[in-house]
Amino acid sequence: MRRDHVFVLTMLLVALGLTVPRAQNGPGGRVLIRAPKPYAPVVEAIASRGGRVTHQYRYWDAIAAELPPTAVAAVAKLVGAEAITKDHVIPAPTSVDTVRGRLTVDPGADAVAAETAAALGPAELAALADTSPQAYLLNNAVANVSPLHAMGRTGTGIVVAVIDSGIRPGFPHITLDGSVIGCEDFVGDALGCSNFGNSGHGTFVAGMISANVVFTFSMASAFRNAVLAECPACFLNPPTNTQIPMIGTAPSSSIYALRVFPATGGAPTSRILAAMERAIELRERFEAGDPAGVDIRIVNMSLGGPTVFAGRDLFDLATTALLDHDILPVVAAGNAGPSSLTTGSPGSAFGALTVGAASLAHNERILRRLQFGSVNGPLYRPFLGTQTAFFSSRGPNADGRGDPDVVANGFACYGQGTGGTTSTISIGSGTSFATPSVAGVAALLREAFPDATARQVRNALIETANPGLIVDGSDPLDRGAGYVDGLAAYQRLATGMVPDTLTFDDHFTKNVKVNIEQGTALDVRDGFVADHAADLRPGQRHEILYRVSPNTRQVIVSLFNVTPALPPAQQNQLFGDDVLLSVHSAKVSSIGEGDYPVFEFTKGGTFTIDEPETGVMRITVSGDWTNAGTVSADVSIVPLKEPLPKFTTQGKIAQGDLIAVPVPVPAGIAKAEFRLGWREDWGTYPASDVDLILVDPNGATNTDGATLDNPEVVTLKNPAPGTWVALLSGFEIHTRVDRYELRVSLDGNVVKVK
Repeated sequence: MRRDHVFVLTMLLVALGLTVPRAQNGPGGRVLIRAPKPYAPVVEAIASRGGRVTHQYRYWDAIAAELPPTAVAAVAKLVGAEAITKDHVIPAPTSVDTVRGRLTVDPGADAVAAETAAALGPAELAALADTSPQAYLLNNAVANVSPLHAMGRTGTGIVVAVIDSGIRPGFPHITLDGSVIGCEDFVGDALGCSNFGNSGHGTFVAGMISANVVFTFSMASAFRNAVLAECPACFLNPPTNTQIPMIGTAPSSSIYALRVFPATGGAPTSRILAAMERAIELRERFEAGDPAGVDIRIVNMSLGGPTVFAGRDLFDLATTALLDHDILPVVAAGNAGPSSLTTGSPGSAFGALTVGAASLAHNERILRRLQFGSVNGPLYRPFLGTQTAFFSSRGPNADGRGDPDVVANGFACYGQGTGGTTSTISIGSGTSFATPSVAGVAALLREAFPDATARQVRNALIETANPGLIVDGSDPLDRGAGYVDGLAAYQRLATGMVPDTLTFDDHFTKNVKVNIEQGTALDVRDGFVADHAADLRPGQRHEILYRVSPNTRQVIVSLFNVTPALPPAQQNQLFGDDVLLSVHSAKVSSIGEGDYPVFEFTKGGTFTIDEPETGVMRITVSGDWTNAGTVSADVSIVPLKEPLPKFTTQGKIAQGDLIAVPVPVPAGIAKAEFRLGWREDWGTYPASDVDLILVDPNGATNTDGATLDNPEVVTLKNPAPGTWVALLSGFEIHTRVDRYELRVSLDGNVVKVK
């Protein structure tokens, strides 16, 4: 049912008494277009078809624009079928909910007040690291940075750009010593880059890099008493035990903030790319002797979003430009774990130093005491070993490459920036906070070895990371090379033998199953599966990668024979020892906190996934990280197929195609469901992205089907009678053509159209 995109669609809708919609190819019609310089022919083509160019990039061949759907095909003829992609909105990073509804939490439990704060100068930091290594037990207990601080390497003179939510001024952890040397706004709202009304995420992140303050707490402080119970060595003034330091991994480094996130809501990828470009521009100006330049050596990006082309989309490729300008991009893996194939972009980039989150037991146990009291709090986390945090995104990527590269603590981090007052200390969790800890370690290395390149610093951190510190059975797809080790990386760089290259296996196929099996020791299974997960440690995963074929109506997962090794009296005394069963859809990227139709702490049961997305589903059986001992379980997977799939219409669709399907809807219909699927699904690398846009009889548009789902499903209750138009937009199709199938059901009856 192919149409001439502009003329026929316009005539069709006019004949129906409707107007051509300005459908959203991503929010606001925003797109990214990869095009060679000079951009003039593409800019002219966009303008002549009702679009608008919003940014022309200098350091990579691309522009950002607002483009009507009817103009996609014409612009694609100039730049190529794969050059136009959605300008995805990257969700604003936030602290992860680590309780997941298991107990009732006081909303203010993770925010406590200090009585006084005092800054630490470089000499004091060096003396503190030499005489009181306990200062690092919160957040950075095993990052091995105190020896570097003791030798005077605290990040002096190193600038770290933080692309985030700007700064909330006045918090002493970064204000007392003037850590923030610059702040630029890319949002354009009334708040600007430095404003107490901004989201506090960026301020918290900045402190994980450069905080250098000692807080004093009252003897009655709940936080002080929780720390005293779980980490008595964390205090600087025994036996009074009221002073607790907050020290970033590079406490003397400088922060240059680039604000891309508003106070609420996400940021388009194009805006983050503009901030990345600005970091390069500032570095170039510095190198040229321009007094307005800034010697940025590291960029921290505690953010990420979806990609259908991991490693090779524009967002990922831009990290290489940072490296080419000797700037190390340190990027969060994402919080979409515990399943595999959940790394976000640009963490999935070849050049990024991608950071996952570990979980230090004493940090979590301090938080649990604040949340649940001195009796129940310690019972929440009986396992004292360091784990990979359950929420940390995992590899591989869809092309078979592993991620993350390294991990650092990202569970119950001790910081400032999100509280209601500048004296408030907050506790936050997420790869967002592990990432700046690693960025700070990189800053120490850049100070110590000013001639070492960004690639060499990256490689040294990966080569020397310590896998032995993670004792929950994690493998490289969970924790990368291991826990970052500052001293070991320093010693490796001192040899002068660290390579100045990126090494990775660039062999991939269009089949995600093949890529996974070639790049890892994993197998992708299908059909009926019976499996056994044996002796899972707290936090350890056992995963089944499962190929969901087209026309699968249901996938039924049964978990049974859940058997803890310990007797009940020795198990977790709040929940018992159980299993975290998480079933992730076939999406192979970081979608928020993951796309989980099942995420259950359970001791067994049957779980049905209706109308699953086709591709590689992940069924992840984890020993609950709150367990006291090991646990075993059996799992079975049974697929149910549609006996005779019914479709309203089907056919071929290419990049830029806009196919209009009119659907008469009679009066009295209670429920209409529009379902659009295509063959180059999440099991294909790169995956296609086809959108479903509905136009109602009055000309109003519904863009609920303009997402990354496959199938795209839009369900309407009591739809207006008349002719609806389903617009099928071939937005991103990396093959010459793809095949689509549209199914429209009215009160359960599939309708056919000519």
